[in-house]
Amino acid sequence: MKKILLFIFGLAGCAAPVDRSPFLNSLVGQPETELVRRLGVPTRTYETSGHRFLAYQERQTSVVGTGIGFGGFGGFGYGGFGGVGTTFSNSQIVERVCETTFDVAAGRVVTWSLRGNACT
Repeated sequence: MKKILLFIFGLAGCAAPVDRSPFLNSLVGQPETELVRRLGVPTRTYETSGHRFLAYQERQTSVVGTGIGFGGFGGFGYGGFGGVGTTFSNSQIVERVCETTFDVAAGRVVTWSLRGNACT
């Protein structure tokens, strides 16, 4: 069982990066309504000097580690409660984020940019 869990957690950290550029480039020149139609409502927006910036954020959280352990039993006795808890020894939670921001001027996508540790 331990080997299976290690294999699964190992795969989570080894996913091949995806090149977003061709898809994002296909949105340049498109109307803002088409952008929202294809990607949904943005996470946040900001307007300044005739430009509207639409940001879309993706988050991935995974557990990376070397093993699983089981917590001890709680206090037994009169009125006591016994319980077993699962802990991940030598493991850590890793959060990967990628934010894609589109610059929209005159109702059309002008350019895009990526920011974060999960962007390619």
